[in-house]
Amino acid sequence: MAFKIEKLGGPRMIQHTADTCSNCGEDAKCRRRDFSEQAWTVLVVWHEVQNAAVDQPICEHCYNELREVLIDRADEIETAVSTPAPKGKTAPAKKPIVAAVPAARGKVRKAG
Repeated sequence: MAFKIEKLGGPRMIQHTADTCSNCGEDAKCRRRDFSEQAWTVLVVWHEVQNAAVDQPICEHCYNELREVLIDRADEIETAVSTPAPKGKTAPAKKPIVAAVPAARGKVRKAG
């Protein structure tokens, strides 16, 4: 009788773990972190995380750093969330918040 033995979780639990951090690029044990859309948005706007790292596996060091930034700047997040939009301007409904973040300067292409 032959038995097939597999690791729990299957092949690398696709998109939940990785060997390279999506934020700092270091080789480390990484996993996907569950930050809210608002948290990812402010981290990208504050240039604390690369846009490509949003919802991707990151290392423990980056996670702890990002978590500390969110805790330290929680009052800024509260102010931004509670500030009403100017009259006549409403936020688009059901669009991902991260999509509204402007592209990094090095990635902007000029129309030509």
